[in-house]
Amino acid sequence: MTNINAFYPQRLKGWALGLNAGGGNIGVAVIQIAGLLVIAAAGNRSPHWVCAIYLVLIAIAAVGAALFMDNLTNQHTDVRSLVQVMAHRDSWLIALLYIGTFGSFIGFSFAFGQVLQINFLAELSHGGPVTAAMTANASLHAAQVAFIGPLLGSLTRPIGGRLSDRFGGGEMTLYTFAAMIAATGWLTVASELTDASHRAPTGGSMAAYIVGFVALFILSGIGNGSVYKMIPSIFDAKSRSLDHLSPAEKAVWSRRMSGALIGIAGAIGALGGVGINVVLRASYLSAAKSATMAFWVFLGFYVLCAAITWVSYVRRPTRASTPNAAGTELAPEMVCSTA
Repeated sequence: MTNINAFYPQRLKGWALGLNAGGGNIGVAVIQIAGLLVIAAAGNRSPHWVCAIYLVLIAIAAVGAALFMDNLTNQHTDVRSLVQVMAHRDSWLIALLYIGTFGSFIGFSFAFGQVLQINFLAELSHGGPVTAAMTANASLHAAQVAFIGPLLGSLTRPIGGRLSDRFGGGEMTLYTFAAMIAATGWLTVASELTDASHRAPTGGSMAAYIVGFVALFILSGIGNGSVYKMIPSIFDAKSRSLDHLSPAEKAVWSRRMSGALIGIAGAIGALGGVGINVVLRASYLSAAKSATMAFWVFLGFYVLCAAITWVSYVRRPTRASTPNAAGTELAPEMVCSTA
């Protein structure tokens, strides 16, 4: 990701970063599809074949990297850059926003199948005893649907980057979080209605869950692309206030800071996946024994992310902030116009 950022100009970074990361994210769906194919061909007693398939793919990727990838002589990220970049307030804000997008993608990739399995099992058992055959049947039904979300989320990440190149990363991120709020609200209403009925989920409620989750996957993919577009744009704008550096040195500083934050934001954002699964587990262990509480938590977090995006990267303040002595702070509207 850091190297891809250095290869392309600002006007193409959203598309380039989105395409590169989307190719990696699609592995989540591929592993699920590979598992289904192995079950269909060899039964459920041969999971090692999934690993065997990936050994071949890893070998091809390693040979391709060794023979065809280029190293840029002017692109270096050291430990000092990783420390320096976190001194900027924007780095922490971007990491938080990426928890909302990439964390959602990772978390729902794991949780979607589990939520479907729980609901399918409840529908099959009708509140009665659960048999091994019911559990296996529910798991298979869930697996047949679960890969769709990660697949669509991966495919829409480059689209989010391309749209951000055209309309701005801040604006696209705000619109994405607004849509994620609507999708989560849909899931919350569906879950509340299921809880109120005191019955097992019906076909209609299952369809509502699938529609809501698929929408969140698509939107999280778009958001992943838009948030990562913001990173090089923000530091390119910040570099303009570093008057003690030459234009070439400003470009190097911008690339170095962007590369460092791309790595850090990715690591922090992945923690959101852990948070989603922890919250869902707590929700199912609550008195309601459903995901309703978790959906309310997700809804509140997306509202927070939308508010942060609006305040920090979209609204146009009437007065510019004054750069400090180190020249590391930038007028908010300059960041907004280039994000």
